[in-house]
Amino acid sequence: MTEHATNPSHADGPTVVLVHGAWHAPWHWHQVVAGLTGEGVRVETVDLPSCGPDHGDLHDDAAAIRTVLDRQQDALLVAHSYGGIPATEGAAGHPSVRHILYLSAYMADLGESLGGFEPPADESNIHPEVDLAMTEKQLLIMKPERAREVLFHDCPDPDAAIEHLRPMNPAVLGQSPQSVVWKEIPASYVITTDDRATAVSVQRRLSERADQTYEIASGHSSFLAQPDQLCKIINSVAAAL
Repeated sequence: MTEHATNPSHADGPTVVLVHGAWHAPWHWHQVVAGLTGEGVRVETVDLPSCGPDHGDLHDDAAAIRTVLDRQQDALLVAHSYGGIPATEGAAGHPSVRHILYLSAYMADLGESLGGFEPPADESNIHPEVDLAMTEKQLLIMKPERAREVLFHDCPDPDAAIEHLRPMNPAVLGQSPQSVVWKEIPASYVITTDDRATAVSVQRRLSERADQTYEIASGHSSFLAQPDQLCKIINSVAAAL
């Protein structure tokens, strides 16, 4: 977990805390980190244990997010895809979090899990029987050839993005948040309208829980495909704080 330096002009603004999604790593945020820090914004990324060497579960991921938040005075939490679920739990009741932004993310309520958000069968979405596989250590991976088509189809360097994917603990598929931050603080939602991983219909339904909604004409990985647009949205939300 790395904090990035800023210039003094934004010293009193919130720290943007970035939470990656399933199989991903903090590396996948690098263009957004560069764009935000270049404008003097403090940024910190979270490395989720479910995708790390310890292969923790959703609640371990929530604890890791909370540990990063403990270092902040004011935070804008940005969570992508699966990362929305542990962020929902980890940020609940935390005094530093002033706003949460869900990026094509699962804005889950109590009792809702990643595996429970099923769109119509003919809609673009991750289909486990086609896109996923299990390793010898019983960890869940995204097949590289499917990652190219589902996660990174509109990204400029899909090979690098695929290289940084990691196996993760499959237990997270059935776990639900134990608390819900979006019922406590303002929340925004970014819909990615060409998404092949989080069905757009699911995103639109979940975005109704947010106070404000944005759209990016992008696939699932807008942080790589449209980083400038995403930075503009993050900056806009941060400025309002």
